[in-house]
Amino acid sequence: MIKQLRIILFATLGLSALFTVSCDKDMSISLDNDNLDNLNVTSDDTLSATVSTVQMPNIPTSGSGVVLVGKVSQPTTGSLKSTSYFRLNPTGITSDIPTNAKFDSLNLVLVPSYWRIAYGDTTKLQTISAHRLTQSLETKTIDNSFNGQPNPFYITGPAIFGHQKFSYSANELGSVKFLPKKSKKDTVSMRLNDALGTEFFNKIKASDIAFNSASNFQEYFKGLSLVSAETNTAIIGFSDTLQVKVNYSYLGSDGFKKTGSKVLNMTEKAFQYNQFDKDVQGTVFEGLSSTKALESKNTAGITYLQGGTGVVTEIKFPALKEFLAQQGLAVNKAELIIELETLHTGYMPAIPNPILMIADNRIPLSYVHQPFGRDPQFAQYIKSDNLGKKGRYTFNMIEYIKNTTDAEWGNKSLFLSMFPTAGLGFTPYTSVLATQNNEPKVKLNIVYTKFK
Repeated sequence: MIKQLRIILFATLGLSALFTVSCDKDMSISLDNDNLDNLNVTSDDTLSATVSTVQMPNIPTSGSGVVLVGKVSQPTTGSLKSTSYFRLNPTGITSDIPTNAKFDSLNLVLVPSYWRIAYGDTTKLQTISAHRLTQSLETKTIDNSFNGQPNPFYITGPAIFGHQKFSYSANELGSVKFLPKKSKKDTVSMRLNDALGTEFFNKIKASDIAFNSASNFQEYFKGLSLVSAETNTAIIGFSDTLQVKVNYSYLGSDGFKKTGSKVLNMTEKAFQYNQFDKDVQGTVFEGLSSTKALESKNTAGITYLQGGTGVVTEIKFPALKEFLAQQGLAVNKAELIIELETLHTGYMPAIPNPILMIADNRIPLSYVHQPFGRDPQFAQYIKSDNLGKKGRYTFNMIEYIKNTTDAEWGNKSLFLSMFPTAGLGFTPYTSVLATQNNEPKVKLNIVYTKFK
C-alpha cells in the first residue's frame, strides 16, 4: 500500500509540441515496500489544439463613455476605422441672452477619455470632421429565442451595435487637424458651421420650442457623427463629456465687451456609440465574417483578436476530455500559454488584458474565472525580452478543466477576447498571435500526478 506518493509529470498540449511527458529528476517516492507496480508513468502524443479566427456578431458599442474616431492600417490585419455618433441635449439652456448680443461662433470641444486611447501613429496630423445626422439614433434589441439560441453574455439589453450605420449629411459642419497627445489632457476644439450656429443662437434667444426639451430638440437636430479622414494613421478616444458651445458677445453696461455661451451636452449616454469598419481585403483574413470562421491552417497559422470589431481567436483541445478521464489522474496545475507576434511597445501595442470567453456552439455564454472566484480572469501579460522570447498571455486553467466532464463539452470552445467593460466595444487594440511552422503558438501545460 502506498503511504506517500509525490511524483510530478509535465504534459504540454499545443501545436508546436503536441504532448510530452517527463519526470522531475528530484521527485521522491516513499513506499511501504519496493513494489513499484502501483506507479504508472505513460506518454501520449494524441492531444493537440485547433485554432481559428472568429468574427463575433452584434458587439454592443453604445454607452461606453468613449467617443472613438480615427483609422489605422496594419499589414497583417488590414485597416480599421471608427466613426462615432451621438445626440445633443439642450437641458439647462435659458434664453437670458442680452438683447444687444451678437453670435460669435459655434464650437465642438473634445477632451481625451479616461482611458487615454491613442492607437496608431500619433506623430502625424489627424483630421476628423463633424456631420449632421439625417436619421434618428435608435437602440436595438437582440432576441435569438425564436431560433432557440441564447444571447451572448455581453448582450444585456437594448443597445446600438458596432456594425450598425445611421445616415448623415455628406456636407461637413466643420473639421479639425490636430496632433494627438498621449500624455497630456489637451482639448480639441472644432469650429462648426456659422450658419448653424446663428440658427441655434436665434432660436435660443427667441425661446424657440426646439430648445425647450430633449425630445423637441431631437426632432429638430438628430445629432452629430464624427468621421475620420481616410488618410488618418491613428484612432483616438475622447470623453462623452464633450460640449457644443454657442458663443456670443455683447457690450456690457460698463461699456466693456463681454462674452457668454450656451452649452449643449451629451446627456443621453445610451445613444452615443462607435461604428467600426474593418477592411481585410488583401490579407489572409479575406472572407472572415460572422457566418464564416477561418481555421488557422487556412491562414498560414496566423490568427488575431481585436477590440471594437469583436474578432476573437478560438481555441479548442478536442482530446482533453478523454485525457482527463483517465483513471488515477490528478491534475496539480494547468496553464494556457499564448505567444504573441505583436509587441508591447510601439504605436500599436498588444492588448494588455484579454480574457477567455467560454463559448457553446460559438456563442459566448460565460468566461474563465479567477481560480476559486467568480470574477473574470484577465491574462497575465508577460512582456518579450532581449533574448528573443516573445511576449505572451498566460491563464490559470485549473478551475476550467474541471468542467471537461460536461456532456456538451464537444460543442464548447474558448474565445481569446477583451472583456465587455474593459475595451471590447470601445477600443481598437489588436493582438496577432505568434506562429511557428505555420501554426499558432498556443499550448496548454498540465502538471499532474498519475497512479494506479
